[in-house]
Amino acid sequence: MPRRLAEFWLPALVLGVLLLFTYARFYMVSYIGFQYNGATGEISGVHDLGRRLDLAVGERILEVNGEPWSEIVASHSLHPLATAQAGETLSLLVEGESRQREVQWQVPGFNSAEFTSRLINTWVLSYVFWLAGTITLVLVRPRDLRWALLIALNYVTAIWFLVGTISNSGVLESHFVLRAGVWISLPVYLHFHYNFPRPMGRPYKRFWTGLYITSAAMAIFQWFGWIPYNSHLFALAGAVAGSVGILVYRYVSRMQERREIGLLVFAAAVALLPTLIVAIGVGQVNSSAVLPGVLLSMLALPGAYFYVVYRRQLGGLEFRANRLVSIYLFLVLLAILGLLIIPIFSAFISGVAEGAVNIVFAALVASIFSIYAFPRFQSFVERRLLGIPQPPQHVLENFAGRISTSFSRDHLADILMKEVLPSLLVRQSALLDFEGKSHPGRPVYMQAVRRSALPAARDLKRLPTEKILVRQGEGPEILGKRAGWARVALPLTVGGEARGLWLLGRKDPDDFYSQAELNLLRSLADQMAIALVNISQAQSLRALHRADIERQEVERAHLARELHDDVLQRISELGHQVDDALYTKGFGKRLESLVGQVRNLINGLRPPLMDQGLFFALQSLAEELSQKPYAKTIIKFELTRSQVRFDPMVEQHLYRIIQQACENAMFHADARHVSIQGNLVKDGVDLVVYDDGKGFKLSGENDLAHFLSTRHFGLAGMQERAVMIEAKLFVETAPGKGTRVRLSWRDRDHKL
Repeated sequence: MPRRLAEFWLPALVLGVLLLFTYARFYMVSYIGFQYNGATGEISGVHDLGRRLDLAVGERILEVNGEPWSEIVASHSLHPLATAQAGETLSLLVEGESRQREVQWQVPGFNSAEFTSRLINTWVLSYVFWLAGTITLVLVRPRDLRWALLIALNYVTAIWFLVGTISNSGVLESHFVLRAGVWISLPVYLHFHYNFPRPMGRPYKRFWTGLYITSAAMAIFQWFGWIPYNSHLFALAGAVAGSVGILVYRYVSRMQERREIGLLVFAAAVALLPTLIVAIGVGQVNSSAVLPGVLLSMLALPGAYFYVVYRRQLGGLEFRANRLVSIYLFLVLLAILGLLIIPIFSAFISGVAEGAVNIVFAALVASIFSIYAFPRFQSFVERRLLGIPQPPQHVLENFAGRISTSFSRDHLADILMKEVLPSLLVRQSALLDFEGKSHPGRPVYMQAVRRSALPAARDLKRLPTEKILVRQGEGPEILGKRAGWARVALPLTVGGEARGLWLLGRKDPDDFYSQAELNLLRSLADQMAIALVNISQAQSLRALHRADIERQEVERAHLARELHDDVLQRISELGHQVDDALYTKGFGKRLESLVGQVRNLINGLRPPLMDQGLFFALQSLAEELSQKPYAKTIIKFELTRSQVRFDPMVEQHLYRIIQQACENAMFHADARHVSIQGNLVKDGVDLVVYDDGKGFKLSGENDLAHFLSTRHFGLAGMQERAVMIEAKLFVETAPGKGTRVRLSWRDRDHKL
């Protein structure tokens, strides 16, 4: 009940204070017909009320009714200009560029021009801060220390910001209220940024209590005049500089908080940049031509704080909120652009049509700038400031099909860790593949998790097969103490049978999973379950295929030996058995042609020189390819001579990979030159095939799944052979730049 009452009376109390000083601003401070700087007396604006203007902008007031301006400021009492009555004549001593003069100024009283000037001003921002504090009070959860500090920050800022607009008048003791509010802001600002977006460390309750008491005492001393009148400026500088220093320290030392800090820094830059531009280019913030743009940009600061805190509770609206942030910041940039361009353009346009031309020109520039710049700006904000590689809705659209069609666990892990999880801002997770109904197999991937932190087998046996297990906040562990880091557990099931488990832990900004995100994760988990089944089946098929390849190699080697030892020998004997009378010239040529064809078959099945070593087999391959009658390619064999031997099956696969690379270059890439380079040493092989052919577009990883998905079946066969012998194959190519195939294999059985 007390909290519910606080939600009503606290914002009502602050609103009452704001309304009181707003009333004072419009009805208790006199309408004198001009604006002035309360500290220096410089005139910043004079309203044209249909009479002769005796004052000019830039002049400085030295005396009011014979009282020096410096004594008026030092007295800290009601300002004579703020309490002047309508029709009263003020005797003003003003100083211009060259001389001093006395002006008899008649106070006009209430007038629409001055009222409009007061209405269109920065005081409106006070209600923006009040609204941000009230929304935080009502909507943001949990109601922790950070919640209370954000409310206090907005309310205190709202009060002293509004009071500061009339503090020079002294009405309702506004000058002391301003200074007291600034002193209270010092501990609130520092304490909030110490705990935002997360606590930095120990609470240091005694330190913060002492700082609050000290600041309150300084506010009281300020009220009674026991400390210098402008000492509150040191408190304001300390609050701002200290807050910025804490944010900079967090940004440098805490990698996980950089997104939130980056958004706040960007919002602060957006809030302050237009004001600086106006101050330099226009000379006054109250100018009606530029003030809307300044007000629009200043809204970025309370909005950024509220967004970072409230973002976790947006659920399915988070995507729209992200887009709203991008659109809003872009509108601010448009306002800044207008502040820069329109005054410059106006200097060249004069006359009646000036206003219309400015409007048309501004609309044209804004349209062109929006068309070309907004998509890039939106991408920058979402990726760099909000930390979202792409909207969550697109994750399901772009990756669901790719996940379910993954050909290997490594390929599935790459998609999840490099694309899906960053888009969802998940920083800690793991995927387990079950070997059977109840036994976890090896992890598919682990993100910021050690193997010892995975759930034990006894905990997995109690895991439901359909339900999503969620732990938000400080609830009990969902999979035992070992996996206490997990906040969401998604069983992967196919046909009612457990196929795996997806665990998710830390998540930006504060480890909260909305219902919309849980629904998205459930859909992705269903696709991953199908993927694990497909991967298992694909591995079985690949194992059968590899066994078939090795069986074929054995059969080809056996057939090559049969052709060489039996068929070729019988053909030779047939030539010797023919009588000289029957051995005509034509018969001899046909017999030699038959012998050549058989030898080519033998070389195709298994090069005879393979028995002497891989080096001689590759050398023979280069000579054979160069001598083909239709070959137009020059092949350079630059391999270092070597007589090392490896396992016969390994040599066979290495040979076939290089053979396929050369044939691809000759018959598909239209290469004019092919080079075979590398070394054959005792502990392994490093081979490179380079060609100057037309090349092709190859995006993505050099793995079997990618080659198959892009229909590069020759490369897929080469990669498959490389995987069979645990070799590494890399393909580098681009359209018009040739192709480079690198093959590396290490003999793990070799002993130094």
